[in-house]
Amino acid sequence: MRFINKWSYSCAKGLSSVLEESHQKKAEYYFGFQVAIGSIVKTGVLIAVSTVFGVLLPTLIVSISFALLRKVAGGYHMDTYGKCLLVSIGFFVAAALIAKHTYDYWSITWLIILIAIIFIIGIHILIKYAPKDTPNRLITDSQEKLRFKKLSVLYICVWLIVVTILTVLGFKMYTLLLCFSVLQELFAITPTGHKFFDIIKNGLAANGR
Repeated sequence: MRFINKWSYSCAKGLSSVLEESHQKKAEYYFGFQVAIGSIVKTGVLIAVSTVFGVLLPTLIVSISFALLRKVAGGYHMDTYGKCLLVSIGFFVAAALIAKHTYDYWSITWLIILIAIIFIIGIHILIKYAPKDTPNRLITDSQEKLRFKKLSVLYICVWLIVVTILTVLGFKMYTLLLCFSVLQELFAITPTGHKFFDIIKNGLAANGR
């Protein structure tokens, strides 16, 4: 989004002038302000949209669970902030709506089957593809890659424990929310997921977004 870039540049320019920093430092400040301002805008829009649809808490659960795994596993990255905002919020809110309106139809047996499938496929995908580089984090060191891979596998093992407890206690909607969030992130690090999101990205670009 252009206004984020403008605000980030203005803030970086002002800060570097006050501190009498170099052009290189200004560039670093610019990136930092982009991340900070972008995160604030994204959170604000996410809260607004999910509130309108009546799924604020479910959407926050999906987004936080997704973000935690993405932090260590990486994943697909849109080429503009606007596309990233549109697609991520769309998927998060859709997942929240589906979980909220369908959890009553899920039996404990089918939830256990879903959990088992996601865990087995997830372990395979994370071992094979994680961590996936993003434009903001290129991982070249083999030891660092191994560390992020182990953290990704550890995450899904902890996820398995959490969703199993939620299912046993009867919190089926929360189980579905965590299942959908992990599925989205797993898909985002696979070659098939990258091709799918490339289609969305090109389609949005063709429509001027």
